[in-house]
Amino acid sequence: MDVQQMYDDFHRQYSDVAKAADAQHKVTWDSVTVEASPVWFESLASVLNTRMGALENHTEMAAIFRFFDLKFQTGSKEVKSCIDTCFVENLFWQVPPKKAAPVWAVLPQNLQQLYVAFHGRAPNQG
Repeated sequence: MDVQQMYDDFHRQYSDVAKAADAQHKVTWDSVTVEASPVWFESLASVLNTRMGALENHTEMAAIFRFFDLKFQTGSKEVKSCIDTCFVENLFWQVPPKKAAPVWAVLPQNLQQLYVAFHGRAPNQG
């Protein structure tokens, strides 16, 4: 599996969230292109960051995180790098501690480790 396949899989499985990420990506990058699919995962992280405060989103976020956990475990080096640098590194950006804590709790351990490896610590959880 490559990054484009992961992008396509995500769009099939989570079309509503993917559409929101597409819209966010267009604001930042003017368009959504196949060549930009790795960077699109930064836009996805941004959308999830804005949704972290709403309890009704936590179940879907847990499912999304499981999606990336599985892709990280089974994906190529390219997929793993994309998940690490484009997605996980951008999670929790400017998310208030009270909103971050319940979401951090559902982030799979290996994704937490990627986050901590880059940022040096878990996000502030109040």
